[in-house]
Amino acid sequence: MKNSEYTISEIKSILQDSPSEDQLKHFREDKRAGVIKLLEQYNRRKLQYENQILKFETKKKFEEPFWDKGLYVAGVDEVGRGPLAGPVVSAAVILPENNTLIDVDDSKKLSAKNRLEIYNQICEQAVDISVSIGSVELIDQENIYHATELIMKDAIDSLYIKPNHILVDAMTIPVDIEQTKLIKGDAKSISIGAASIVAKVMRDNLMNYYDRKYPEFKFKKNDGYGTKDHLDALNKYGRTPIHRMSFSPVKKITKLY
Repeated sequence: MKNSEYTISEIKSILQDSPSEDQLKHFREDKRAGVIKLLEQYNRRKLQYENQILKFETKKKFEEPFWDKGLYVAGVDEVGRGPLAGPVVSAAVILPENNTLIDVDDSKKLSAKNRLEIYNQICEQAVDISVSIGSVELIDQENIYHATELIMKDAIDSLYIKPNHILVDAMTIPVDIEQTKLIKGDAKSISIGAASIVAKVMRDNLMNYYDRKYPEFKFKKNDGYGTKDHLDALNKYGRTPIHRMSFSPVKKITKLY
């Protein structure tokens, strides 16, 4: 088929699928402006995908030494240490060596829609997943750092499979299992990144529920962080049962919602 026999629409459809090298060669000889633009878009998508694959392979480097020996490695992360309201949530995820989770990244870098899509992929592919929730009572009693340690321990202890090694984001978990602490681990390790997404989705679901229960605080929008709207509502309506009394400026609020 000659280039002129392909319509712009047909070329667009082919490039969105899996064009052959012969097809690409023919399209590159086509001088129509529309075809040139479509090829530029195709090349950008291809480069983006290749970079994504490279990033994916790099993110498996902490897990691969254990996978190569047939060992289980768990990634652990938490979400919600900084907010004034709501629980802190931790997740532990054990992934298989043959996972295809190329889109896993630091949960904060992903849109809510993408997080949910990747969360579903993680649930489909993971060997084991566990989630632990630290209540505001636990946070106020133990302090946020120790509460986070405790729920990370609980997440590990609640796994069906005991991991041979733990990869954890910037913490040390009080369990008798060898572990590697990685600063910004959710962006460096596929397992920690997966755990951050699971924890984030679970906490978002809880904060969406609290948003319906306490609509004045706009928890769905601010996740419990001290935004202007949240602080204004806190001063006007008082603190709710999910506010952290040990956190400033909540501790100075005496009015109850």
